[in-house]
Amino acid sequence: MVLWNLVIDVLRDSMLAYAYWCNGNLGYGIVIVTFLARLALLPIGIRLARRAQVQQLAMQRIQPELDALRSKHKGNSRRLAEETHRLMMREGISPLGGLFGTFAQIPVFVALYSAVRRVTTVGGRFWWIADIAKPDAWLTIAATVFAVAAATGAPATSNRLPLMIVSGVVTAIALSRMAAGVGLYWGLSSLFGAVQSLVVGRPAPTSAA
Repeated sequence: MVLWNLVIDVLRDSMLAYAYWCNGNLGYGIVIVTFLARLALLPIGIRLARRAQVQQLAMQRIQPELDALRSKHKGNSRRLAEETHRLMMREGISPLGGLFGTFAQIPVFVALYSAVRRVTTVGGRFWWIADIAKPDAWLTIAATVFAVAAATGAPATSNRLPLMIVSGVVTAIALSRMAAGVGLYWGLSSLFGAVQSLVVGRPAPTSAA
């Protein structure tokens, strides 16, 4: 717990330091630290997203074989699990592919969010936002658009539309009640998510024969 609080304090102090160099504007401190943190994590996020995309395509490719196994071993769950595991290993599919890397990033996001909340309580003006300690309607709209854009770049499956709707609704409801300072963090993070989805969604370059 002491180490966790130390990390949050370092992030908070970094925001305050950047704010000092921007005429004491805490909004800039939040934006700069969030930008730098998300930029540092972007290559990892892209790599993990691409790995997940490859795994998903592989799962789609072996779906007929999985269906055949379910039909063949319908009454034997143990044999079905064994054959499914063997098939996935043969195709190089890891049941936990990408999960460890994804979970490893979560503490960073939570620590950054906690630091933003602490800084936001001080308040202050930022661009059109009268007080970053209070909700702002225009920022909520912008962050919602970014959140939907990030979900739009998800792989084309039957779950993409529900994901877009849920992302937009959750963002709009949450930020309509949260401080604008948190909205700055949320919106910028969603923007990075949209960029990541755009990069991952681009077809990989093919080498000339």
